[in-house]
Amino acid sequence: MTKNVLIIEDSDDVRENMKEILELSSYKVHTACNGIEGLEMVRKNSPDIILCDVMMPELDGYGVLRGLSNNPKTKNIPFIFVTAKSEKQDFRTGMDLGADDYLTKPFNGNDLLSLVSARLKKAEIISELLKYNSNDLEDFLLNPDISIDNIYNISDKIIPKKIKKKEILFLEGDSAKYLYFLVSGKIKTFKTNEQGKEYITQVHKEKDFFGYSSLLETNIYQDTAIAIEESEVASITKQDFHQLLLSNNELYTKFIKFITSDLTETHEKLIKLAYDSARKRVAESILYLAKKYHPILENNISFSVCRDDISSISGVSPESVSRNLTDLRSEKLIELQNGKVKILDVKKLANLKN
Repeated sequence: MTKNVLIIEDSDDVRENMKEILELSSYKVHTACNGIEGLEMVRKNSPDIILCDVMMPELDGYGVLRGLSNNPKTKNIPFIFVTAKSEKQDFRTGMDLGADDYLTKPFNGNDLLSLVSARLKKAEIISELLKYNSNDLEDFLLNPDISIDNIYNISDKIIPKKIKKKEILFLEGDSAKYLYFLVSGKIKTFKTNEQGKEYITQVHKEKDFFGYSSLLETNIYQDTAIAIEESEVASITKQDFHQLLLSNNELYTKFIKFITSDLTETHEKLIKLAYDSARKRVAESILYLAKKYHPILENNISFSVCRDDISSISGVSPESVSRNLTDLRSEKLIELQNGKVKILDVKKLANLKN
């Protein structure tokens, strides 16, 4: 792929000479005659590398570099100062501001091409390392939408674990020690009353975080987590999680929003338990589970589910669940076969009357 080079240089002769050399080596070259024009060219053309004179009218090279460094979109563009000055103090000032290298005038074509090529190759290597081998746990918590194959390369603070179907991850009342991220599979969390009856609080799907409420509120898990199917989870210690929250307001806000969303969903469930019929609650439980297996609800989607899980979500007895499933099947809203539910009419199922 052709690389874009931006030259910011107030000397017409130097600027045109550099442009000619680079274009003959198949680079796409843009030019600017001062710092202000140069910053505008960066915005318009997104260069892969910048060669910038130090002493210029309007805005000098140091000002250009400061402007680029303050913008997250441009701070990582390789930046090379081009200068006739060779005093050590000038080099130190530039490096302190974040310059990648210097090209001292006068220079020949080979010097220019070698330096540009080397800096572009280094930038590509750094980009790949950041993409596949980032050690920034903070970035992962903020943006976990990554390739599953690379998840454990992110940080040695992420602990992997494979769990079998029906294996318990933690019990209600256990000391909360980890934040969990579901790499693959399905995990349900539930509470148990004095009679041993389960009430499912959440069904977690791939790329969901869970366990954060307990870490932030009580330090004791408020429910039990068990695998619905073979799953893989990544865990992060409470200490690492708390340290990151204290140092990053964006991360703190994200998980507070998670908790708020969970509370809203719980409130809505309680209202439905109080006012909806058993038939409607069974239908809504089917739709809730379907969303965990299929991002988009549409006709003819199917998923594995057991009667007891529908009972635990809806608050309806298993016997009543069976009767209502039979009724929904007779109304041609669902099909039941080999432990799977197939939704035939999403719209009608979602709009059942009490």
